[in-house]
Amino acid sequence: MSQDIANAVQRLLEARRTGRQIAVPFAMPDRAAVYAIQDGVAKATGPVSGWKVGARTPTADPNPAPLLAGALVKSPATFDGKAMHMIGVEVEISFHIAKDIPAREAPVGRDEALAAVGDAFVGMEIVDTRLADFKNAEPEWLLADNQMNHALVIGGSIRDWKGLDWANLQVRQIIDGKVEVDQKGGLGSVDPTRPLAWMIDHAVRRRGGIRKGQAITTGSWTGLRYYPPGTRARGEFVGLGAVEASF
Repeated sequence: MSQDIANAVQRLLEARRTGRQIAVPFAMPDRAAVYAIQDGVAKATGPVSGWKVGARTPTADPNPAPLLAGALVKSPATFDGKAMHMIGVEVEISFHIAKDIPAREAPVGRDEALAAVGDAFVGMEIVDTRLADFKNAEPEWLLADNQMNHALVIGGSIRDWKGLDWANLQVRQIIDGKVEVDQKGGLGSVDPTRPLAWMIDHAVRRRGGIRKGQAITTGSWTGLRYYPPGTRARGEFVGLGAVEASF
């Protein structure tokens, strides 16, 4: 890594350790630098728990980021909201990896990628940031900071996911007992298996492979919404499962 990249990794690690946010240290030169920062932080914190990936539209290029060691938390989860810079909540469809695919140069086709997946589950991504003034930070820096991931809460298992009508799933986000979102669909990519398969191929060809037990979460269905400490959040996909977290 270049000195700039190495310094960025150390500053992000220090921000995670101390809870003190950092200013963006330099203009991000390219996507390779983003991945180098992500990989440096992940190497220092232990084997990654999985990946988050999202695409704004069904044809947009996905954006990947590691879920660091310890990021997976079973529902119902409890977090110290007062220790967080912000409490962001997103309800998602996530997947467990059931079969290793070691690192290699050859592409992983969609069929092979999906054959490595076990169950899906209702996920709740918890969002926080190590970056000061994150709203004005360039998007590539947000991605370098693992797209602001704090944790992924593992909710109800969805075993028969391959035949689901993704565009018409009913999703709800419930805050302190009040329904804030109740809608059909909402995922930017519409079908979460597209970014899922892309992420598996990317991880195998560029990030060291995928391992059984890792999770991949595929983007928000409810948008990123912020809440104060003391909040109780619940996400539901009607008829499929639910996930809960308290702050």
